[in-house]
Amino acid sequence: MQVYEKVRKYLYENIGHLTTPGTPRFDIKTKTWKVPVLCKTERGILIVGEFALDKDEHFINIPTKQEMLKTAEIEVSKLPFLFYGVKRELEHKGIKAVTI
Repeated sequence: MQVYEKVRKYLYENIGHLTTPGTPRFDIKTKTWKVPVLCKTERGILIVGEFALDKDEHFINIPTKQEMLKTAEIEVSKLPFLFYGVKRELEHKGIKAVTI
């Protein structure tokens, strides 16, 4: 798909190798392509931005590196942590123990 490849090339050349485009979607109402930006982090893969292209595959919106970094930082801070330990030890450290 040309839209995917165009966004992939832009990300590789301008942002870095830890980002990749998600699946492009065409919005029939606005006649635009929407392509999410996925970023590999130490806590998993997150959506950190979205490209928009017109029906002729010209860029309409390109998220900046700073916007994507800020989004990644915010999203990573929202993710829960998984700790293994004895309930008493976790409570002593101020961590609410939950059994899964």
